[in-house]
Amino acid sequence: MMLNPLSCMKALVRAGLLMAAALCLLPAVAPSASAQVDPRGAMRTIALPHFRVHFRPDQEVLARRAAFLAESAYAQLSRELAPPAGPVDLLIADNVDASNGYAQVFPTNRVVIYAVPPIALRELRFHDEWLRLVITHEMAHIFHLDRARGAWAVGRALFGRNPLFFPNAFTPSWVKEGLAVHYESTLTGSGRGVSTEFPMVARTAVRDAFVPGPQRWSLSTSQFPGGQTAYAWGSLLMQQAATQRAGSMGRYVDITAANVVPFLLSRNSRRAFGVSFDRLFARLTDSLTRVITALPGDSTWRIVSANGWYASSPRWVGNDSIAWSASNGRDVTGLYIAPAAVTPATAPRRLAWRNTLDVNAPIPGDSTGAMVFAQLERLDPYVVRSDLYRSRGADRDLETRLTTGARLTQPDVRADGGIVAVQLGADRTRLVRVSTTGESVVPITPDIAWERWAEPRWSPDGQRIAAVQLLPTGEQRVVVMDVSGDLQLAVAGARGVFASPSFTPDGKRLVWVSDRSGRSQLETAPIVALGAPVDTTRWREERDDVRVVSSVSSGLFDPTVSPDGTRVVALFYRADGYHVSWAPLDTAGAVARSAWYPPKNGIDLSVPNVADLGGRAESTPATRYAPLRQLIPRYWMPLIGEGRNGGATYGATTSAIDILGRHSWSASALIQPQLRETDAYASYRYAGLGVQLLDLSAWQEWDGTFRSVSDSGATLGFIARRRRFVTGSSTWRVPRVRRSVSATLGAQYELRDFASDVDSALGAPNSLLRTGTRYGSFFASSSVSTARLGARGVSVEEGFTLSGSTAYRWREDDAVGSGTWRAIAGGRHYRPLNLPGFSRHVIATRATLGVAQVKSTTEFSVGGTSGQSAELLPGVVVGDPSRTFSLRGVAPGTQRGIRALAGGVEYRAPLVLFRRLPSPFTLFVDRLSVTVFSDAARAWCPSALARTANVVCERPGERDGWLASAGAELVVDLAVQYDVPYRVRIGAAAPYVAPRDVARGGAFYVTLGGYF
Repeated sequence: MMLNPLSCMKALVRAGLLMAAALCLLPAVAPSASAQVDPRGAMRTIALPHFRVHFRPDQEVLARRAAFLAESAYAQLSRELAPPAGPVDLLIADNVDASNGYAQVFPTNRVVIYAVPPIALRELRFHDEWLRLVITHEMAHIFHLDRARGAWAVGRALFGRNPLFFPNAFTPSWVKEGLAVHYESTLTGSGRGVSTEFPMVARTAVRDAFVPGPQRWSLSTSQFPGGQTAYAWGSLLMQQAATQRAGSMGRYVDITAANVVPFLLSRNSRRAFGVSFDRLFARLTDSLTRVITALPGDSTWRIVSANGWYASSPRWVGNDSIAWSASNGRDVTGLYIAPAAVTPATAPRRLAWRNTLDVNAPIPGDSTGAMVFAQLERLDPYVVRSDLYRSRGADRDLETRLTTGARLTQPDVRADGGIVAVQLGADRTRLVRVSTTGESVVPITPDIAWERWAEPRWSPDGQRIAAVQLLPTGEQRVVVMDVSGDLQLAVAGARGVFASPSFTPDGKRLVWVSDRSGRSQLETAPIVALGAPVDTTRWREERDDVRVVSSVSSGLFDPTVSPDGTRVVALFYRADGYHVSWAPLDTAGAVARSAWYPPKNGIDLSVPNVADLGGRAESTPATRYAPLRQLIPRYWMPLIGEGRNGGATYGATTSAIDILGRHSWSASALIQPQLRETDAYASYRYAGLGVQLLDLSAWQEWDGTFRSVSDSGATLGFIARRRRFVTGSSTWRVPRVRRSVSATLGAQYELRDFASDVDSALGAPNSLLRTGTRYGSFFASSSVSTARLGARGVSVEEGFTLSGSTAYRWREDDAVGSGTWRAIAGGRHYRPLNLPGFSRHVIATRATLGVAQVKSTTEFSVGGTSGQSAELLPGVVVGDPSRTFSLRGVAPGTQRGIRALAGGVEYRAPLVLFRRLPSPFTLFVDRLSVTVFSDAARAWCPSALARTANVVCERPGERDGWLASAGAELVVDLAVQYDVPYRVRIGAAAPYVAPRDVARGGAFYVTLGGYF
C-alpha cells in the first residue's frame, strides 16, 4: 500500500492519530542487511534451545561450531541484558568473499554471518576466533534492539513485532554499534574494543584538530573514515560509559527501552551512568589532548599521495615511483602512481579502474609495467568472489582475467611470473601458488578449519615466502617458508597485529608492521640464509635482533622496501585518511616489546552447562530447511487512506520474508466503511532460482465515480468502477561491479466491473457496464548500465544507462480489433569534470522517447517534477512519482499524446561538505550540492488522430508545441534518525519556450530523491 504525504496529512487532520504521524514521518527502524545471501540450493537446519542454525550441507562442521558459539554468547549476554523474545535464526553464509555479519529484529530476530575471516580488515584483524567475535557482536544487537518496556511493550503486544515498537532501534548507530563493540570485546577478550585501531582514529583526530562531535557520528557521513566514525567513536564512548560506577550498560538498555523518547541521549545517559554522553565525550577528548603529541618520526615520512581517504598496498615501481590502489572519495576506486620525490612535483596519476582495494603487484623485470592484482567481481546476483587479473603492459586499464571463482587475494609475483596468493574459505584461509596463466592453483599450506594465513611475499630470489600466520590464541607471527610450505623460520610474533612482511633486496632481512606497542610501527629483523637450521620456537621472545624502526604518533601500514634497499614506503594514517608516504629505511631502533596486549586472553569464556551446550550442538540432528515458521505474519501496521468519494479508508498491512530471502510476501487491505468497499493488495516473490526472480501479485481498487446521463442529459445515477488485476513476471539479472544487465517479462489480466445505486444507470442487460470488461496484456523491459560514482559523489558521475520497455494490451471480447501496443526507450549519460570541490562536477544528459499505437486508449503525459519514492516502513512509501516525461516548471499533464519526447542537460557541482553542523532532532545534514538544468519535452498526436474526438489527444492547436524550462536546485544530502540517508531537492524552474496557452509562471518545489 502506498501513502503519499498529502494523504498522510489528510489522515492526520481527520483522525489525529499518533500512528498516522509515525507512518508519515519515521524512517525504517529495522537494521538493514549489508549484503545479500544466496537463496538457492539445499539448506539444513539445527534446532537448539535459543537458535535455529541454517547452513549448506557442506558447511555442517562449521555450522555446529557456530551453534555452540551462539548458545555460549547467548548465555554470556543473558548475564548482562534481558534475553530477546523467541528463538533466533542464525544463517552461516559463504557466498561473499568479505568478512561481515548483520542482525535484524524485524520481522523476527535473525543473524547472518559471512564466514570468511577478516585478514584484510585492519579494524577486525585482532581476533582470537572470528566466529565467536562476530556472533557475539551481532547477538549484542539482538539483545539490545529487541528490548521493549512500558508503552513500547504495550504497543508490541497490540501490533506484534511492528517496527515502530523497537525503541532502542531509534537511537543512533554509534550507540548501537558502540554497545555491540563493547560486548564483542568484553565477552571475548579480542576485537575492536581492545585493539589499537579505534584509539588511533581518535588520537589522530585530536592531533590533527579534526574531531567530530557525537552529532556527526553518522553512518551516512561523507567525512573520513565514513561509517567507521560511528563504530570508532561510539565504541570508545560506550566503553567509557561502561566504566562509570553509577550505572551499567544493562541499565542503559532498559532505560532507553522504556523512555517514550528513546533518542534523548544525554537524559538517558545521566539516568543510566550518572553522567551525560556529552560530558563523557569532553572527558575523552580532554584526556587525548593532554597526552597526544607529534613524535619525532612523523617528520621523516614524505607524503606522496595528494589526498587521503582509503588506500592499500603501495608497491615500488623501480626505485623512483610508487603504485597503489585507492578510493580517494572523489574518483571511483583505482590504481595510482606517483614519483617518490622529496618534494612531490606532480600529483598522482590515475592508471586504471579497480573494483576493490587490494594488492597490485608489479612483475619483476617486466619493462612494460605489467601487474598482477586481485579484485572482487560478481559471478551472479548473489555470489561475489575475489580473483586474480593481469594488466596488459603499459596500458593498465586493459585486463586479462587469470582465475574465475578461485577466491584469491593479496597476490605477489616473482621474476618468472609465478604467483603466490591467499585463498579464502569459510572460516579459513590458506596460501597457494598460482601459475602465470592462472590455470594451476597449488596449495602451499593445508586447508584446515580455523587456519589463517595472510599477506605472502616472495623473497628476491623466489625461493622463499614470507607470510603472516594468525593463531587461534590471538597471536600472530611473521614466518618464512620454502616454496613447498615447509616452515623455515618464525621471525617474530605475539598477541597483537603483525602484518605486511617485506624482504629487503638482499633477502637477508624482513620489515613488517606490528601494533604490539600500542601503535602500528615498523619492525625489522635479520633472517637466516636458506638451508640454515630451522627455528620456529623463539618467535615469542623479545629478542635483541627484532627492532622497532619507526616512531609515528598515529600508525603505519602495508610497508614495502624499495628495490635498492634504501627506502621503505607505507601508509601513514592521518585524520583525513591513509597517505602513501616513504622514509629512509632504518634498521637500528629499540627492541620491540609488547606493551598493549596481555600475553594471554584473560577473559573467562566458560558458561554454565558448557558441556551440555557442546553436546547438543554436536548431536542434534540436522533437518531440511523449512521456511514456513519465518513466513507467519508477526506484525500488523494500521493504514489510513482515501476512498473514491474522498472519505477515509481504514485497514492494515503485514508481510514476511525468510532469512534466505527465498520467499517473501506482503498483503494489505483498506475498507471504506460507508460504501463497504475494499481496496486490497497481495504479492509473492520466489528467489530460489537465483538469477531469475518470479513475482506474482493480485490487487483490487475502487478507483473512480462516473455520472451516467440519459440522451437528454438528465442524470440517471452514479457508477462506481472496480478494477482487479493479476500480474505475473519473471526478472533476469546479470549484475557485475562495472556493469549490470536486467530484463523482465510478464503478463497481466485486468477485470473491470461497475456498480450503481440506481440499476437503470448501468444501461441495457448486455451493456459493458453490466457485463464488465476484461483486458489481457504482455509487457517486457530491459536495461543496461555502466553508471558509477566516487564515494563522495553528488550524483552518478561516469558511464551510461540505456533502458526500454514495451507492452501489448487487448480487450478480451475483441482481441484483434482492440489490441494496442506502446513502447518507451531512454538513455542517460554522465561525464565527470575534475574541477575543485569535495567531489567531481558532472554534466548529465538524458533523452526519452515514447510511441503508442494510433488506436491506443492511454496517452503519454508531459510535465511535473520527477522524484523518487522511499519505503519508510514496510508497505509505507512516500515521495514523488518517477515521471518518464517530466518537465520541471510546468504542471503534470500539461501535454498529452501518443507520441512523446523529452530530454535535458544538467550541471551538478558540490558546494559544502559539513564538518561541525549541529544535528537537531535526529536530523544529520551531510553535504550540499547545486544543480543548474534545462529540460525540454513535447507530447503530441498525429494530425489525423488529433482532429478526431478521442481521450488521448489535445484538440488541434491547443497547447501544441515544444516546452522548455530552466532552473536550479539546491540538493541536500541528509540522514533522518541520524543514519537513514535521504536526498532532498529544493528547486525552482520556469518555462522559457511554451505554447501561448501554457502558463509561464514557473514553479517552486521540494521533492525527494535524485532527478535522473
